[in-house]
Amino acid sequence: MNNLFFARTFLSIFLSFFLFLFAQNNVFAQVGKTYPSMSGDNLMKKTDNVPPRNGKVTLVALAYSEDSEEYLKNWRQPLFDLFIKAPGTALFDFEPYDANVKFVILLTGIKRLASGKVKSKLEENIKDHWKEHIVVVKGRTLESFPELVLGKSREERKLPYFYLVDTKGKIVYHTTGAYTKQKQQELEDKLHELLGDNQFKEKEKKKK
Repeated sequence: MNNLFFARTFLSIFLSFFLFLFAQNNVFAQVGKTYPSMSGDNLMKKTDNVPPRNGKVTLVALAYSEDSEEYLKNWRQPLFDLFIKAPGTALFDFEPYDANVKFVILLTGIKRLASGKVKSKLEENIKDHWKEHIVVVKGRTLESFPELVLGKSREERKLPYFYLVDTKGKIVYHTTGAYTKQKQQELEDKLHELLGDNQFKEKEKKKK
């Protein structure tokens, strides 16, 4: 009985460790690759390119199933708070990162036919100043974007994927899954590395 218990425990630990290594390998496999060019319509009904071609760092949050869209809801407020100044915010109360943020809903296969329904659902409870940052992209298949190493199992499809892309279009950081403060801090740390402490001073110079 004890031998069976220890065997099951060892197998459970081994599988957990294997899945952890597999996830880490997927993360590191994507860093250094060029983020694939995507084009879709944002919730302002305008064509949008992801990443935008404006020479800025871009954070892309990608979902490709209804389950992952549920995860993204918990990410929106904290991430948009970092990148977007809400209307009516006092000039010196908040200064967002000088970078792009795009929440991408990727529809592949037969899901592309439901893009109108998806957009309508997305617009529920979405603040007006967020709409230009939420983009619906129609893709043929997940395999059309091999650089992103997107999960194909049912469990992996539930997760959102996040990519920090530098000004040259290279993926410099990647994470996935539910929102945590630790993940947000990791993103902010990497943003500071890319943008430096003088990003806001540079913006003031451009204004003048």
